[in-house]
Amino acid sequence: MANVVFLFKSTPKVPFVFQDRQLEQIAEAAGGEVYRFETEDELLASGKQAEILYTWGGTGDMPVRYCKGNPKLKWLHSFSAGMDPLMKSEIADIPIIISNSSGIHSLTIAESVMGYILAWNRTLPFMLRKQREHVWAKGMTRQPTEAFGKILGIIGAGAIGTEIAVRAKAFNMRTLALRRNPKPKECFDEIYGGDGLNELLTRSDYVVTSTPYTPETRRMIGAAQFKIMKNSALFINVARGGVVDQDALIEALGKGEIAGAALDVTDPEPLNHDSPLWDMENVIITPHMSADAPILAQLAVDFFCREIKHYLNGEPIANTIPH
Repeated sequence: MANVVFLFKSTPKVPFVFQDRQLEQIAEAAGGEVYRFETEDELLASGKQAEILYTWGGTGDMPVRYCKGNPKLKWLHSFSAGMDPLMKSEIADIPIIISNSSGIHSLTIAESVMGYILAWNRTLPFMLRKQREHVWAKGMTRQPTEAFGKILGIIGAGAIGTEIAVRAKAFNMRTLALRRNPKPKECFDEIYGGDGLNELLTRSDYVVTSTPYTPETRRMIGAAQFKIMKNSALFINVARGGVVDQDALIEALGKGEIAGAALDVTDPEPLNHDSPLWDMENVIITPHMSADAPILAQLAVDFFCREIKHYLNGEPIANTIPH
């Protein structure tokens, strides 16, 4: 058994909402108590110490004081996937297990990607603008198209890329993927190794980036890559803004080197108020919310509870971050 500190306060930027029943689920999995706090100050004032800390590691201030002052702490698990703020804090120097919830967002992000593709295909952004103007806009924009038979290229064939491919196959699309290990994987028709990026880009009608943001993937899509894409292609980014050279993207859109873009992430975030991307009719922008949905909190708790069982049994914990 183990006690768990649950430290989190919902905000517009991180709109998770956890229910009492979910904390009861965690307590049952751990066989101990769950102490819930919204701020580190509240937690420190309570004097509670636990073996496991369940918190958010993706943005904002990290609970450094609590972690450094709790000799009982053995494991910190974050229900975010991104961990930059936490791993750049002094917590990374503490000899504890640190893990994240990478993979829980795949279901909702995949639905968002298909939403971008369908909205683009059926010219919905343009039609919604005309609806507000009370204009019957038939024949005023490009001809709507279909997903059937199109080629979807996915850069990053992890949990998110796989869920995207599953949904694309339901629309009878052909799916290509780029991953470090080009081993065949169900739901992908073809998988390229790292040297296959150009081949994927030249063949794809839709290009999706869902790769982790690392020094190797920083600005991996730039001017040279946009030039070899189909001029009818839609580029979709649900990874991180830094994966793309944004100035090159703006230029490619302006020159017609690609047909359009759907961006859930930008560089910087929020997107600058004066960015040309806001006013481009061939661009769909969402404010880093492709993963957001009420189901996400339950997915996070289910994942955590599975890992608690592994922890208590002395088994390896998924998504452990070296430090």
